[in-house]
Amino acid sequence: MSDEVQNGKTAVEIAYPSTVHDVHRLLSRLAVSNKDIEKKKILKILQQLAKERQKYEEKSIDLEKSWAQNKEVVDLDLLKVQVMAFNLLSKDLDLPLEVQTKLVGETDVESLKGQANDNGIPVDFNEKAKLFGLDPHKTVPDPEIHSAGSTLGESLVKQKVESRIHELENLPANIGLYDASSIENDLEKSASDILDNVDEIKIRALNELKALKLLPEQKQLRRKLIQDCLTSVVHQKNKYGSDSFRAFKRSFSIRDKQKIEQTSRLAEKLQEQQRREKEELEHDYQTHKVNKLAAIFDEVRDELEEKRNARHFLAKALQHFHSQVEKDESKKLERIAKQRLAALRSNDEEAYMQLLTKTKDTRLHHLIQQTNNFLDSLANAVKVQQDEARARSLQDRAEEGLEPLQEDTEEDADARREKIDYYEVAHRVKEKIEKQPSLLVGGTLKEYQLKGLEWMVSLYNNNLNGILADEMGLGKTIQSISLITYLIESKKERGKFLVIVPLSTITNWTLEFERWAPSVKTIVYKGTQHQRKQLQYEVRSGNFSVLLTTYEYVIRDRPLLCKFKWAHMIIDEGHRMKNASSKLSLTLTQYYHTRNRLILTGTPLQNNLPELWALLNFVLPKVFNSVKSFDEWFNTPFANTGHQDKLELSEEESLLIIRRLHKVLRPFLLRRLKKDVEKDLPDKVERVVKCKLSGLQSCLYKQMLNHNALFVGVGTQGATKTGLRGLNNKIMQLRKVCNHPYVFEEVEDIVNPSRLTTDLIWRSSGKFELLDRVLPKFKASGHKVLIFFQMTQVMDIMEDYLRFRDMKYMRLDGSTKADDRQDMLKDFNAPDSEYFCFLLSTRAGGLGLNLQTADTVIIFDTDWNPHQDLQAQDRAHRIGQKNEVRILRLITEDSVEEVILERAHQKLDIDGKVIQAGKFDNKSSAEEQEAFLKRLLEAEKMKAEEAENDDLDDEELNEILARNEDEKKLFAEIDQARIRDDQKLDGPRLMSYEELPPVFKEDITLHLEKDKPDAGIKRERKQVVYDDGLTEEQWLDAMDAENDTVEAAALRKRETMRQRRAKRSAGADEEEEETPRKRRSTKSATPMSEESFVEEEEDDDAGEEPFVELCEGLLQKLVNATDENGRSRSELFMTVPSKKLYPDYYQIVKKAVAIKDLQKGLKKGSIVDYQQFKEELQQMFDNAKLYNEDGSLVYNDAIELEKIAKDELGRIDAELGEE
Repeated sequence: MSDEVQNGKTAVEIAYPSTVHDVHRLLSRLAVSNKDIEKKKILKILQQLAKERQKYEEKSIDLEKSWAQNKEVVDLDLLKVQVMAFNLLSKDLDLPLEVQTKLVGETDVESLKGQANDNGIPVDFNEKAKLFGLDPHKTVPDPEIHSAGSTLGESLVKQKVESRIHELENLPANIGLYDASSIENDLEKSASDILDNVDEIKIRALNELKALKLLPEQKQLRRKLIQDCLTSVVHQKNKYGSDSFRAFKRSFSIRDKQKIEQTSRLAEKLQEQQRREKEELEHDYQTHKVNKLAAIFDEVRDELEEKRNARHFLAKALQHFHSQVEKDESKKLERIAKQRLAALRSNDEEAYMQLLTKTKDTRLHHLIQQTNNFLDSLANAVKVQQDEARARSLQDRAEEGLEPLQEDTEEDADARREKIDYYEVAHRVKEKIEKQPSLLVGGTLKEYQLKGLEWMVSLYNNNLNGILADEMGLGKTIQSISLITYLIESKKERGKFLVIVPLSTITNWTLEFERWAPSVKTIVYKGTQHQRKQLQYEVRSGNFSVLLTTYEYVIRDRPLLCKFKWAHMIIDEGHRMKNASSKLSLTLTQYYHTRNRLILTGTPLQNNLPELWALLNFVLPKVFNSVKSFDEWFNTPFANTGHQDKLELSEEESLLIIRRLHKVLRPFLLRRLKKDVEKDLPDKVERVVKCKLSGLQSCLYKQMLNHNALFVGVGTQGATKTGLRGLNNKIMQLRKVCNHPYVFEEVEDIVNPSRLTTDLIWRSSGKFELLDRVLPKFKASGHKVLIFFQMTQVMDIMEDYLRFRDMKYMRLDGSTKADDRQDMLKDFNAPDSEYFCFLLSTRAGGLGLNLQTADTVIIFDTDWNPHQDLQAQDRAHRIGQKNEVRILRLITEDSVEEVILERAHQKLDIDGKVIQAGKFDNKSSAEEQEAFLKRLLEAEKMKAEEAENDDLDDEELNEILARNEDEKKLFAEIDQARIRDDQKLDGPRLMSYEELPPVFKEDITLHLEKDKPDAGIKRERKQVVYDDGLTEEQWLDAMDAENDTVEAAALRKRETMRQRRAKRSAGADEEEEETPRKRRSTKSATPMSEESFVEEEEDDDAGEEPFVELCEGLLQKLVNATDENGRSRSELFMTVPSKKLYPDYYQIVKKAVAIKDLQKGLKKGSIVDYQQFKEELQQMFDNAKLYNEDGSLVYNDAIELEKIAKDELGRIDAELGEE
């Protein structure tokens, strides 16, 4: 670059090129540039590059010339010294001084010293040592270490020698030495020749190694030489012959003294030697003899061992043979048993009997003999029943008498038994029915219904009775009406027909008679006492053909109804007659005279043979007339087997009894299933849907499961002083938690203090959250829904939810009147009905209801008795249903409900196991309940260990709900809309644990310790009742009364029981009059179900006596209150409104309260404390203001009465406070 460029005086700056690429870029820039200044600068740089190129070429030429003139000779001596120095340095050895001098060259030593001194490092050793901090003086050798022959010195030398040996042994094998002085000769040699002295250093190292290894041998040789030198004088001979030297020599190497024994000693020694030899010979002989005896003994022992082994082997072989024969025989017996069982299942009795002859099973032969005797007696009893019935028929209807049956010819009993067709014996008189009676005008009977009519007419012709056990929904009512019309029309039957039905179905029966047989004179005998009194005049006149009544009135008005000799008695829902000792069964058997009897039932009867026996005994008392129980019939052969416990019947034995017994039962029992007779009936699909527990439910469930109590906070009503609410009947409480936590009002007060219906009502329960996703889809797709509940409290909560979601619904439970039921069914089944959902209790709504307009059934909580749920399902899945019925059973995951469902499936899954030792035990012992609860605890632990996420997503749920592809698309759109709405929620759909109030997050165990009762203080125990405690007659009576409810009737009965217990404790002996309402028996006519429990719950605070009198005075003031015109303000508040006149009142109002109810509660003690009285009194005023419009007469009366009540309550508070 020029000075101008370097100083930056020009405006154009051009970088000096450093690479060829930069030069090319500079040339390109020169070609395209149009500026003179720039071109000049580029040319100047190129000129400078040309000059530098010329200088480089000149230097290259000079260097080539100098190499060409170089004639230097290699200094071989110096090269040799350099190679030797390299070898020494490679071994980490110091270079000799003369080698260093040769390598450095002839240099002035003084100048080097000066140079070294100039560098600051002294050459003198002592000074250099001081510089490095070392001791400059040489150490004096330690005599102890460095003296010759010392142990420590020898060990040091030994270590050094061993270290050197180790170093030499580890030298590389290819070590070599090159002599630089012979390089000229070496260059002349070929590559295969070995260079001179190349292995010199290797040989020297090898010699040194061998020399060091010879050191031990040298030491040994040296010691031997020294020893020989020292002892040479002693060992030399003929040198020193003096006595003194010989004495020295003897002392140096002492020899043993030579002793010469005497002759006598030698003789003794020889004698001793001979004696020893003789003894040795004798010993050897004895040893040989013993060894020979031992060998003989061994041979004998071995022989005995061989014989014993042979016997053992033979015994083992025999045992194996017998066991193999036994196995083969057992396999053969098992095979024959399977063949017998298969023949028995296929009803091939001939093949079964042939196979039975091949076995020696005494139990089966006993059973065959016993059942043969039984079948013979039944066959004879059938003939006796027919003969007696024929005699009565001839007496009652002489003009229509039948000829007596001819007697069978005598032949072998077994042969006759095998030839008997028991159906033919019973139905000997046959009558073909091809068309329905003309009196039956409501429609056309189906083919299977005509067959049922033909079977019932055959029973009538053969003077027999029977059980029509068609599956629910096949029209047993219509078939019964067709029987009545056929007998009136074809048989000219002028007798009276008594039809006994449940109160819940009497309205349906009335409608069916009006529709199908309007020309048949029918009296519906029901109603209040006054209404029945008016009907009694018509009944006494006998101007009727059919009397339709209920179970209760058959018992209550027995004196009137039993006067008639009924031609036919038809009992609907006849499985209620399964208890032969119930009052209904005894009344009908002892007081009522009927020529024919027919029982209608839809519940399978084969599950419980004793109950079937009771029904057959009622229907055919002459056939099944034996006082002997089923145990005596079939357990007698095994009663005296020596076992304390009765032997259970095997599957084959059970099937044998049932199959042979069914041969006799077949003529008297007709059962058809919908799937067999109604091919066009849509399918019924049941799906179990698992629901998660919300955070609140999970918390309450764990508290109840582990501690049998709930912590609801200190000061909460219904809780103890420590905030605990103790509960018994843990299983029932767990079911409540699974349904909804709001069943416990204390929980709702904490979670939702305002009691307003919000999203919490469905977020706090897993089942409600699922229904919140399901019900909108069914409503949008036009499907009507039936929801069945076990608890009315849950139905109340569901009502709040449906009102919250603006869904029209109806409700039917045990408190619904019979007349109201029929109106509700008409409204719900109407084509233009606005009602989408029907809430029903499983027990009250499972019978006698036709709801086939609904095609979806939701079982909210499973019943312990699976048949109750099946009956509930058949409310929709019955004849007339056009759509597929979808059934959803809601089950809470990992909870008590799964166990209940499993128990229900076990009851249904009989698979031919009809009887077990003649009994079907439905009892539950305390140990079984304890095991049941233990199983729940274990399931809870497993749930905590295995936190599996099995949530049912929307797509899977839609697969369950949708009936076609269009519905799937619709449901998916509804899900999308719901997901958008869910984004507005504060949290997830199900309430989480983090959202719970702090009271539910506290450790309940701390409060359990505080809640222990003080010693000596007796705690009050109050009764908590989980069923109504009523008999069936009392329950029917309560439902029949106009202004009565099941709850009030149950309260009356409990009060009666309390008074009776008080009288017995006081020693009262007077007898109480027994009436159907107040009768108390030791055993209920209806067996208690597994969910019916009465528990005793402890309460810390006993009810206070003083407030009762004060509150009664307050109520009296309310009764006496009047307005300015003298009109009583409390007249409409004395009793609750009629459900018949004001049905909507009970849909709006949660709990109806009246003044008389409060007076009764105070008197009977159902109002336990003052706070409860105030709440119920306020509830009465709130109900009136809620139902009536503002400004109405009732509304104004409620306000005025509330003012009076508040003044009196203030006064009562002051008085109670002073006390």
